[in-house]
Amino acid sequence: MKLSSWWRLAWLLPLLWLSGCGASLDDYRGSQPGWDLARFFNGKLVAHGLVTDRSGEVTSRFRVEMQGHWQDGKGELLEQFYFDDGRRQTRTWFLSKGADGHWRGTAADVVGEAVGKTAGFALNWRYQLDLALPDGEVVRVSFDDWMYLLNEDRLINRAEISKFGIHLGEVILYIERLER
Repeated sequence: MKLSSWWRLAWLLPLLWLSGCGASLDDYRGSQPGWDLARFFNGKLVAHGLVTDRSGEVTSRFRVEMQGHWQDGKGELLEQFYFDDGRRQTRTWFLSKGADGHWRGTAADVVGEAVGKTAGFALNWRYQLDLALPDGEVVRVSFDDWMYLLNEDRLINRAEISKFGIHLGEVILYIERLER
């Protein structure tokens, strides 16, 4: 084996090993409380959160007022974002459960469809988003979005933002149902 081939292999093996070190949805199977998406995201909710860059520095803080409605297994979740720099943003999610048991979500700035899977108290969404930056630029990024129920009315949400597999930052927020 040539020395250059050996070095490539020496770098590749640890990267492959580390790629399997992340949390798996199966790690949460059987945990409580279990997810009822239509129940949690129904009525008024409020969230408080922040955005960090790849180094972990907070770049933005925000509040989100949400209103969810469900009918015949289909949900609409309106999100009104209020950022600390004065920016405002609105997103409306359209949610439904697929025949495969996975959740599906669409929104104007979501590319294609978000796919959500649940196990116990955890929900993992994966999707691409055309992210509007404070300067007006729009960048297409990937979200690996984890929601963890604390109880039936509260959750912690942590979403990794990446592009081409490179970690760009995170969104961390706390969501609470206001109507119980």
